[in-house]
Amino acid sequence: MKTENKNKLKLTDLNTFNNKTFVTKSYVQTKELAKEFAKVLKPKDIVLFNGDLGAGKTTFIQGIMAYFGIKKFVRSASFMLVSEFKAKDINLYHLDLYRLNTADIFGLGLEEYLFGNGISFVEWSQRLPDNSIKKYWQVNLEYIDDNTRKIKIRKH
Repeated sequence: MKTENKNKLKLTDLNTFNNKTFVTKSYVQTKELAKEFAKVLKPKDIVLFNGDLGAGKTTFIQGIMAYFGIKKFVRSASFMLVSEFKAKDINLYHLDLYRLNTADIFGLGLEEYLFGNGISFVEWSQRLPDNSIKKYWQVNLEYIDDNTRKIKIRKH
């Protein structure tokens, strides 16, 4: 990946994000990568996020939301299970399962968000029951240092 300067991310030849790994060197680059990724998303997509605390999951989602024109501040949904956003032509759902156990997730009605017509973004998705979602994007973020993140994106 080429960079013009510390904060500007220049992506070239991105025909697909499937099975790709990126390294970003700043908060701004992480958000710019997310905006580029958002261009491939479509209604009914589910994006599952995994990474330790501070890995950049919420920052990445902020970039996606910015691409869709969401001007409202997007914060970690850890204290709220779901945050809903209305973009121009699509509903966006930010789900955070951090405070839940896998057993708690059954019966919460998340299916309405996950399998509706919008796009769902799920932080701490490893807490979802196995095999509950068949088709999805997986975004794994790894904290390298204060500025650097390793981001792996794969379509399942």
